[in-house]
Amino acid sequence: MLLCLLILNLIVWTCLGIFLRSVFVERTMLRKLAYQDPVTGLFNRNALNHFWKQHKGKESTAILYIDLDGFKAINDAYGHKVGDMLLHEVSLHLLQVMNANQKAFRIGGDEFLLIIKNFDSDQVKILAQLLLRKISSAYSIHGHRLSVTGSIGISLNPSQKGNLQTLLKEADIAMYHAKRMGRNRYAVYSRISRKQSSSYNTTRIKNLAKDIRKRHNAHAKKQPAPL
Repeated sequence: MLLCLLILNLIVWTCLGIFLRSVFVERTMLRKLAYQDPVTGLFNRNALNHFWKQHKGKESTAILYIDLDGFKAINDAYGHKVGDMLLHEVSLHLLQVMNANQKAFRIGGDEFLLIIKNFDSDQVKILAQLLLRKISSAYSIHGHRLSVTGSIGISLNPSQKGNLQTLLKEADIAMYHAKRMGRNRYAVYSRISRKQSSSYNTTRIKNLAKDIRKRHNAHAKKQPAPL
């Protein structure tokens, strides 16, 4: 009788262990789907919104808004498979320069964000220059010799306060200013005149912020924090 109880106990605990392990695996997969970009493996827009909610007001932050110059032509010429592989290669460059105070996100298409916590302004500029050099290096994908460059817009938020939409708008304005200056360079928002900033069409950045909120609401159920 005692042996039967021991065997039954063992079976129950084994089944419980299998169940808990399957729940853990399922939650891990759901977390990846919710917060990870499938093409690059970087955090996505949902993760960006989650990160901001967790860290807003705790540290000074700098945002680097990175847009690839010439990516659309490559994607159109060689197809989405090659385009996705190129995006993945670019994402590796971002990961190579990151440290514990930095987070990289792909927010859609050929656009990336790098957020630096507790930043030093000189460090931010040096990092932007390093990224530009790495992004502009040659890529060999499926026998094709490819090249892209980057335009980077920088928004600095030293006060530990700031609205995400405002900072994204500033970084986006600076990024387009870098493109107008000839591409393959960076621009800092604070150095752009008010006249240039006020004339910028903010529809694009409003749509980005709206999409971030929409995606966050769709995943409002409790999930393990990824950051």
